[in-house]
Amino acid sequence: MTQLLLFVLLACVLLAAIGQTATPRWQRLPLRRWTPVHVADLVARGVRVFSDAGKERLRRQNLAREEVEGRRSDETPETPEGPAAPPSTDPGDPPSDR
Repeated sequence: MTQLLLFVLLACVLLAAIGQTATPRWQRLPLRRWTPVHVADLVARGVRVFSDAGKERLRRQNLAREEVEGRRSDETPETPEGPAAPPSTDPGDPPSDR
């Protein structure tokens, strides 16, 4: 139980430190003036930093994926046997469904 409380306390301190660095300089309070409400606000701001970073990472991944898929769709489609062959124009061949 003590280890869990120590872990939670350490996580709150780290998130509060991240929240403090994410706060504009003119809004920062010195450590001795922190109140429990201020610490809770800093922890929430630290969580938002991680949340926003995750959303930005996901947005960049989607942009990269769309760029790669866009390049692939511009290329000629390939079948598992190889590049797509042009349809046969020989009148003796049966019509294909393609």
